[in-house]
Amino acid sequence: MKKLSLIVLICTICVGAFAQKKVLTHKDYDHWKSMRYNQISKDGNLITYEINPQRGDGNLFIVNSKSGKTEKINRARRAYISSHADYVAFTIKPHYDTIRKKKLAKVKKSKMPKDTLGVWIVKDSKLLKFGNLKKLKVPADASSWFAYTYTKKKEKKKKPVKDSLAADKKAVKDTVAKVEKKAKKAKKKKKSVKLKGDNLVIFNPILDKKFEYEHVTDFTISRNGSNVLFTQETGDTLKINNILSFDIQSEKLVTLSSGKHHNFKKLALSRKGDRLAFLQSTDSLKIHTYNLMFKESAKAKTRILVDTLTKDIYKDWTASKNGYVYFSENGERLFFGIAPKPEQKKKDTLTKDEKYHLDVWNWKDTYLQPRQKLKAKKELTRTYETVYNIKKKDFVQIETTEIKDSRTFDHGNSVYALTYNNEPYGRLIDSDDSYYDVYLKNTYTGKQELVLSKFGSSIELSPAQKYIAYFQPKDSSWYSYNVKTKKIVALTKAIPVKFFNEQMDMPMAVGSYGSISWTKNDKYVLINDKFDVWKIDPSGKKKAINLTNGFGRKNNIQFRRIQLDSKHDYITENELMLTAFNDKNKKAGYFSVNVKGGTPKQLLFTDAAFSYRAFEKAENADKILWTKGTFTQYPELHVSDLSFNNIKKLSNTNPQQKDYNWGTVELVNWTSGDGDELQGLMYKPENYDPNKKYPMLVYFYERSSNGLHSHHVPQPNWSIINRSYCVSNGYMIFVPDITYKNKVGFPGEAAYSAIVTGTLAMLDKYKSIDKDNLALQGQSWGGYQIAYLVTRTNLYKCAMAGAPVSNMTSAYGGIRWASGMSRQFQYEHTQSRLGGTLWNSTIEYIENSPVFYAPKIKTPLLIMHNDNDGAVPWYQGIELFMAMRRLNKPCWMLTYNGESHNLRRRANRKDLSIRTMQFFDYYLKGDNEPVWMNSGVPAYKKNTMTGYDLVK
Repeated sequence: MKKLSLIVLICTICVGAFAQKKVLTHKDYDHWKSMRYNQISKDGNLITYEINPQRGDGNLFIVNSKSGKTEKINRARRAYISSHADYVAFTIKPHYDTIRKKKLAKVKKSKMPKDTLGVWIVKDSKLLKFGNLKKLKVPADASSWFAYTYTKKKEKKKKPVKDSLAADKKAVKDTVAKVEKKAKKAKKKKKSVKLKGDNLVIFNPILDKKFEYEHVTDFTISRNGSNVLFTQETGDTLKINNILSFDIQSEKLVTLSSGKHHNFKKLALSRKGDRLAFLQSTDSLKIHTYNLMFKESAKAKTRILVDTLTKDIYKDWTASKNGYVYFSENGERLFFGIAPKPEQKKKDTLTKDEKYHLDVWNWKDTYLQPRQKLKAKKELTRTYETVYNIKKKDFVQIETTEIKDSRTFDHGNSVYALTYNNEPYGRLIDSDDSYYDVYLKNTYTGKQELVLSKFGSSIELSPAQKYIAYFQPKDSSWYSYNVKTKKIVALTKAIPVKFFNEQMDMPMAVGSYGSISWTKNDKYVLINDKFDVWKIDPSGKKKAINLTNGFGRKNNIQFRRIQLDSKHDYITENELMLTAFNDKNKKAGYFSVNVKGGTPKQLLFTDAAFSYRAFEKAENADKILWTKGTFTQYPELHVSDLSFNNIKKLSNTNPQQKDYNWGTVELVNWTSGDGDELQGLMYKPENYDPNKKYPMLVYFYERSSNGLHSHHVPQPNWSIINRSYCVSNGYMIFVPDITYKNKVGFPGEAAYSAIVTGTLAMLDKYKSIDKDNLALQGQSWGGYQIAYLVTRTNLYKCAMAGAPVSNMTSAYGGIRWASGMSRQFQYEHTQSRLGGTLWNSTIEYIENSPVFYAPKIKTPLLIMHNDNDGAVPWYQGIELFMAMRRLNKPCWMLTYNGESHNLRRRANRKDLSIRTMQFFDYYLKGDNEPVWMNSGVPAYKKNTMTGYDLVK
């Protein structure tokens, strides 16, 4: 009996603990944090990461694995670990509340509190601070030096002190003034010039040694930290512009160029700091013409390398300030952009009302006017990449007026570049796909040859430049092109597995399974199928090897290689590390496999999600950083060795989560109306009681089940529901996958088949779902499908659709304003999946357009559609709203002024989160109706009235 009483007591305590947990509110968003910007030193001894709230002051954490200590630096951001791991440099932001108060007081930007430079000295565990930071640059290679600029404070004028002998002093002063007045008449007084710029500090915090220069306007430091190149203003009555080079080892400062009308841009140093380049103008015109200046060595003189008279480039062209200027990694080549000599602006002879404003749309134009207008600035500032080969002392124009785009390799060291010409196929982009002709160009000789015509898929130049590998959508196979012999070899055609994306269900060319890798000297290329990695001889002489021994396909595990060595473009390790993901049960982790091939070895594989963006290896040590998380656990930062032994969790991002009623998620399965075996996600509150009834939200966008273990930080969302917030507040959430393979021309029916059958299957599986309180929510393509579903079913009590297409017949001929492209390609070949033109598939366009079936809608609908939406025209939302309004059906539309497809401004995101949940709470929970739904918000009160208050 005593034992039974104890059990009852324990259960009572547990129930009480659940009852005491808080539910998430919209006020909780601000203090919820995120961990990011992790990095590890080359020797693996230092690790840094940031934890920042959504609003407020965050912290930088510096972990010293040798001492075992972790330092927390308040408000620190953007850390740089020195190459020797002897210091960490970072920016310390002003207090968030201080900045906010200044903004409320409308303080000028120039008067706002400035950032502070922080330097953590590892050996002494000492923090150095330097105020008014402007810019910081830390070299990537071996050096303890770095450079930064700061704004010098203006000295305040001292108030005069009262003096008892003032009368006597005044008499003396008057006498002196008379003498000075005569002197001034003899010599006209000159005004002193006002110099711009900041103070530059070249600093070694380990040696506590620094050099400082005033009025610096720009600077850069070489990658090895040996040289600093900077521009400076000097002068008293005449301003002089200078460019100087400071050699840190010799502590020698050299003036490279100087003059009254000199203007400098694009400072560049080679990796070793022994070579430098910059753009220089010496004219006094409003629009400057620049010369490219070059200094080949420390002893060489600075000389003009390129000007308008240079013979090896187009006549009257020169280096442009709009292009990049940089050295190849080996320092043997200098890259820069050229353009025609700029024209001076002519004097305006017409008044504003005398000018016409017109766009001419010509059916022969390669690109539509909206796209031309978006590209206008790029075209006006376009430069053409050119390279100067230092040893050969010659130039090669990589890009030309005929072939304007290029890609270089191996950090500029490679002999070859790929160049692209899409001009012949420009018109096709509006209704078909993006194509281009691909050329191989020798950047030493300038020789160029056509490799592929009308191509539009993945293409790579191998690291040793022996082959070009590309995926050909026409037959869904990978090919190699031998640069020397021009021979083309089919690499995957004879392999009895598919190398194209098997889940593709859009009426368009099918893509591959992603990036490829090469072994040293281009001996083998690694290519992915859906599950496994193949090791293939690019010459085609040897038989292909399944590197992962078919283990992936047998076990439904997708393997992909992780590049551990960031210094080389080819594989250097004997044991390859692979990411692993089971597409059935959603387990994930890491395996390893020998580069020769074999059965992969499991290193870490579990029910969790791993962020591969956060994955980082120490360059010179057997240490790696990675994150692991689930829906219930924030993806925290971990460190381990390459075998995932000695694992240590570093971060603790949101400890307050334990105080809140969170939720759980599980994988669900059902058969769609089309007979497809589908998966989805079911979210339930943490204190879920199977004997209670819960309202359910149904959210969807294409396929989402692979996100089973994704963590959803409580935050105001840009267009969709926040899953953590909803389950904490007593909702269940169903997220179904949708397939369209057999539904080209009928995307709405495909959505109905997956979503409605999935919802009914969940009602059978979970008796706790309140079948009378179901709702839909989705954005963009999901918003369209909601608009379609409410014309077909009354299963859902209400729905919220963000940026929905409501009329495919009017949307088809429209423009995607963000890109300036026609919307036709989208309906014929991509996500809309209609597979034909408006005039060839008219019935499909009408049947998939919700607006034509608006009279059938009985579901109250909330629409969000913004007036600057560059993806789905705002008028699509208006058409649906107007139809429902005309039919006297409950409908509201939220339009955020100046916002695009998804909300960017946090204030707007928070407002949408509040209104969306008020809408659902009213219909699904029986809460009181908010004022904005009941009586609206008049336009004249839009900035003073929220309408959040509930009508009693």
